[in-house]
Amino acid sequence: MTFKIEKIDFSAEDIEQLGTKEKFWFYFQGNEETKWLFKYSRENTGEHWSEKIAEVFCEELNIPHVTYELAICGGRYGVVTKNVIPKSSRMVMGNEVLNKKFPKNYPKPENDSKHFVHVKEHTVDRVLECLDSKILPPNINSYDTSDLSASDVFCGYLLLDALISNQDRHHQNWAVIVDQDTGKQYLCPTYDHAASLGRELLDAERHERLTTKDVNRKIPTFVAKARSELFRLKTDKKPLLTCDAFYIAVENRSTAKSHWLDKLKGFTEDKIVEIFSRIPREMITETAKKFAIEMVLENRKRLLEDERA
Repeated sequence: MTFKIEKIDFSAEDIEQLGTKEKFWFYFQGNEETKWLFKYSRENTGEHWSEKIAEVFCEELNIPHVTYELAICGGRYGVVTKNVIPKSSRMVMGNEVLNKKFPKNYPKPENDSKHFVHVKEHTVDRVLECLDSKILPPNINSYDTSDLSASDVFCGYLLLDALISNQDRHHQNWAVIVDQDTGKQYLCPTYDHAASLGRELLDAERHERLTTKDVNRKIPTFVAKARSELFRLKTDKKPLLTCDAFYIAVENRSTAKSHWLDKLKGFTEDKIVEIFSRIPREMITETAKKFAIEMVLENRKRLLEDERA
């Protein structure tokens, strides 16, 4: 069964003018209790289908996640997602969490912080240390995570990043939710995975990489270069490769390591192909689909065959 496409059609007064013109919060008419976010997919990208595929992968791997639906608004594709932050709570981005924990060592959040997401102090160890004192997300996805800590669950986010070549796990693409009445804090379900699966490539390059005999242009070489926005040490010149980010995170976390690798082992090639087959044909070319599938299969192989596994 193909993924459904939500048709978003509303008048200007229904829109809550927040964010940029490429995304906005709104309420469906007749339901002013639930706020929704619509995000446009940039022209000539597959940001809509890559976000949806990542969400379904989370479901298969039992990773707590925000849900997305494919959507169209004003003739443009995008995704729509329901607000998961309770009214009594606020979402605290990773950069604020880290600055509060390490005020002398982590940069203070800037007003225009979207321009300051590539931060070398954003290390795996610092993130996990912050999350060691938090609790898990509420039962938003009803997964059994009773044996896992919040930091163990974050390791699952890093496994997902490695599987889909998500290179956008910067310090505003993970968060903690704080209940302002009780002070209780928990890890926010993972969100914002559109920068993955080669969604920005044009079909000419995809086809060339799928058919070339040049080893340096093939998919295994392409995905092996994917980098996280996490560093190992603040003195490093480049952020970690996505596979390295996961394996460094689970290095001393045997429960998290075995849990997520077992989930990945059960995520078969047939299931991966079947999920991609559910993307509406008008939203993705066969070349883009084949390329993205080959990326995932190669990343799955790399993760499971890594000497650290």
